[in-house]
Parts: sequence; structure tokens; C-alpha cells
Amino acid sequence: MRKFLPLSLSILLLLFQFAGIAFAAKAAAAEIPVVIDGGGTAYMIPENNSPLPVESAVKVNNGRTGRFHIDFTESGEYYYTIKAEFSENGQTQAANEVFALTVNVFEKKDGTLYTVSVIKNNRTSKKESQVRFQKPPEITTQPKTPKTPKTPRRPGTPRTGDESNLLHYVLISEAASVGLFLLALLYTMNTNKLIREGETAY
Repeated sequence: MRKFLPLSLSILLLLFQFAGIAFAAKAAAAEIPVVIDGGGTAYMIPENNSPLPVESAVKVNNGRTGRFHIDFTESGEYYYTIKAEFSENGQTQAANEVFALTVNVFEKKDGTLYTVSVIKNNRTSKKESQVRFQKPPEITTQPKTPKTPKTPRRPGTPRTGDESNLLHYVLISEAASVGLFLLALLYTMNTNKLIREGETAY
């Protein structure tokens, strides 16, 4: 019995090797390049029971190219959505672009598989050679708040105070000036009248 044990182990080892060779011949991989302007994190979301990528989240530094790696063991059509987000000064913002990935897996006559990937930008509906996320303008440059133009002052009005009340104050002061003028006129007329009456009395 012990004589057959090494032989049985050798046979099992050969079977595993043949199974591994068959799996390798039946498997195919897809590599999806990802570029993020300014750096950030890309996320791959599989749809319709598509195989999971080796890493569902890939951090990509500015000026570098990250890659999603997916292994396929059966022919078919597989769908993925790829999104990204930027982080700056402790704030996180989603990228404007969203990419749709379709991986077509074909089988050759010898049983080997190969893949054809189609990358499409959902915003522009264009096919792309790679997944590239552009930095949103609100993170790239903070717009400067324009200065509120000052309301020009009317000549003769004070620099301080509420403009809406100044007109009332001016009208009141003008009315008071007219009233004082009328009072002075009446006083002068009465004074002249009294003088004339006094002269006639003598």
C-alpha cells in the first residue's frame, strides 16, 4: 500500500497541473488605464454579475497612470461603471466625468480567451482610449469674489448716515429755512406797520 502512495501523489499533482494549464488557457485579463488630473481615487463598479476587479478602488497620483485589472474565465459581454473623486484641503469632490466600460470576451478555436475593451465617456458619449478624469474648475481655481461697487455720493451730502434718510433730512431743513424766512418777513412787516402807526399818532 505504501508503494502506491507516492504514485498516487504524483498522479494527483499532474492532474492539478493539467487543470491549472487548462484554466490558464481558458482565462483572459483586461487592464484598464486610469489618469486623474491632480490625483485622486477611481472606483470601478461591476454590473450584471460581471467579475470583480482585483482592486475596486485605485488611488492615482498626479502625473501617474493607475490600472484596473480584471480576470475573465468565460466568454461574454461585461459592464462596469468607473467614477472618481478628488481630495484637496480636507474636502472631497466627485469628478464630473463618469465612464462606462464594456469588456467583450471572445473564445478562439483553441479554447483560449481574449478581451476587447470599450471605454465611453458618459458626458460626451465619445469612445476613449483610457479613462481620464479632469479636475473640476471649482477645485482648480477658487473664483475671486468681485468687489461691490460703491454708490456715488451726491454733492453736499455727508459721508456717513443712511442714504434713504438723508433726503428726508434735507427736505425738513429746507422747510425749516422757508418757515424761518416767512417768520422773519412777517416780523419785519409787523414792525414797519407799528412804526407807521406810531408816526401817524403824533
